[in-house]
Amino acid sequence: MSEKSPILNNPYEEPLRHYATNAEGQIDYETIIEHRRPFVRNLGPVPTRQGTQRELFTGAQVSSQDEQHIINLIRREVKAWREAPVPYTGVTRVSGDLLQFWFANKDRDASRSLFFAQREAVECAIWLNEVAEKSSAGPHILSELRKAQQSVSSDPSHQLPRIAFKLATGAGKTVVMGALIVYHYLNRQEYPNNPRFADAFLGGGAVSLWAKSNGFESVTANDIAERSAVIASYGLCGFANF
Repeated sequence: MSEKSPILNNPYEEPLRHYATNAEGQIDYETIIEHRRPFVRNLGPVPTRQGTQRELFTGAQVSSQDEQHIINLIRREVKAWREAPVPYTGVTRVSGDLLQFWFANKDRDASRSLFFAQREAVECAIWLNEVAEKSSAGPHILSELRKAQQSVSSDPSHQLPRIAFKLATGAGKTVVMGALIVYHYLNRQEYPNNPRFADAFLGGGAVSLWAKSNGFESVTANDIAERSAVIASYGLCGFANF
């Protein structure tokens, strides 16, 4: 492993490199691969610095099945949507303005920018909610999500649509939750008859305290956290006056 920092990527930009991984999921810190690590179901990264790693996984060996896994599909679709000549098309005016304000705002102080992991989570949520059904790969992705929901139970009442976002510890999940509350709340105010936007939210900790303090009355919460300024520190509360 190099004596330099082991950090390969800028946290505010899409990952461009990753360390190779062997078949046991152990990371080889000496071998750097020049593209983003693809999602592969059977590899669990277990960092180690001991011994010589063999059978390195570089990303080139991704099976066709994993290549078409909905996580990799969504990443590609959202990337194309983000990087299109006219980005973020196919959404409501409110959603488009929020996306521009959050991620394409030249006046935003760099210290208040969201990490790429946060940005991609928010983008994925909006893309799935508003754009997927109109894209080429979107109907297949939505169909796979519905199948997964139906596999939970034979009881239709248990088959509620649920989409989870997995972020690393410290990546800022509270900010993502706050952004999604703002997204649904403002869209619901503008389009009250559109069922794709939620009109009630269940939050906890910093999210609930921030939401209540900024006028989001339809928030049920356990007010136990003391970090009510977390979201406000990223400038999200300004969107309440959008």
